[in-house]
Amino acid sequence: MQQDVHDALASRFDTHRVVRALRAVPPHEVWEVGVDGRRAVLKRDTGPTGNAAVEGRVTAFVGDRTSVPVPEVLHVGDDCYVAAWHPDAPAPDAAETAGRSWARAAGRGLATLHEETESLVGRYGRFDGAGGVLSVDGDADWHAAAVDYVRRRRPAMDEHGHGAVADAVVDFLVDRPDAFAGADGPVCCHGWATPEHVAVDDGEVACVVDFEHALAAPGEFDYWRTVLPTFQGDEAGRRAFREGYESVRTLPSGFGHRRPLYVLLNEVYYVESLYVQNRLGAEEKRERAAWLEDRIRETVERLR
Repeated sequence: MQQDVHDALASRFDTHRVVRALRAVPPHEVWEVGVDGRRAVLKRDTGPTGNAAVEGRVTAFVGDRTSVPVPEVLHVGDDCYVAAWHPDAPAPDAAETAGRSWARAAGRGLATLHEETESLVGRYGRFDGAGGVLSVDGDADWHAAAVDYVRRRRPAMDEHGHGAVADAVVDFLVDRPDAFAGADGPVCCHGWATPEHVAVDDGEVACVVDFEHALAAPGEFDYWRTVLPTFQGDEAGRRAFREGYESVRTLPSGFGHRRPLYVLLNEVYYVESLYVQNRLGAEEKRERAAWLEDRIRETVERLR
């Protein structure tokens, strides 16, 4: 609600104005605002799975500790954050495509994020902003963090009848403690580095936004989180992205062999997001969820 936006800004800035709603996809909404004479963007939670405050702290961390271009964070509240308007940020309604130029630049940019945070992230798991300090609420072992990644999505899935498929993935992973053997160390993963979140200009990454899916995970997690949805059937684009990535940072041995495991993690997330984001009609949502559930079960059986 617009009044909630006014309240969030009034408690922090001397002057403010609400300009327009930019995006409203549960569990967040994004507004263009003005604060103390500056053009800015406010992102706030609208549902229980939203965590805009942590996203704001991750964005600030990336801006402070890496060379990856991100909007300047002006304020982080309990359920929101405010960032300065970035002229090169992807527009909410932009139709950016993943051509080879974008792929090569985005691959370099993602590898840069990973390379420059490798020494700064000591554990695997979700980021936490408790007490105003960014930390990782996780584990020294990626396998344990991956199991937790699935378990945290189970409640929303179970509410809509898909808890059993989450259990099947957890059981499969628990039975294979060496499933992720060979994965690289923890880095700051963006979690959704697709064209709608990564702007490229003149062959270079110009701005990266929306760290709401950020996770302390192996770089290969982020690699597959990007490649799988972005380059479906586009081998040239996938090759360009990998070339860009590996011009900065080498992918670990066996990362391709572990691809099906990341397919499972992605598809569990996709089932949850169908209900959290609520962008489809009821029938289409049910059909999509059933299709994903079948794919997940088939992958588990194939990997056993």
